[in-house]
Amino acid sequence: NGDMYVADCLNHRVSVFSKELQFLNCLGTQQLKYPRDVKVTQDSVVVLDWSPNCLHFFSRRGELLRSFLTQGEDGLASSPLFFCLDTAGNILVTEYNRHCIKIFSPSGQLIHTIGKERHGRGELYYPR
Repeated sequence: NGDMYVADCLNHRVSVFSKELQFLNCLGTQQLKYPRDVKVTQDSVVVLDWSPNCLHFFSRRGELLRSFLTQGEDGLASSPLFFCLDTAGNILVTEYNRHCIKIFSPSGQLIHTIGKERHGRGELYYPR
């Protein structure tokens, strides 16, 4: 519908603006600490919260639908900065300080980790 969703990190919310740039609403004012990235899908608004390393799924009306931690097999997550969604609904999250990209299923299961800290082929150094 043309609305813009802005991860408003230090205000601890997602701000929503119309295509005419009029303020409409805020999402996550009770749930978000440091929203870093936001994507809008057909049925939800997905927000990456830098601390506590979570992905939150909201309805477009702002109701929290579900959340999960972006942690790997070792139980640790460090500085998730950005994410994207693939055509299957999987979620790819960049882990800035761990120099990798984690791929999660739509339900939050870790599927795969790509990269490690190095400069060689297939290795990553502070991915974005």
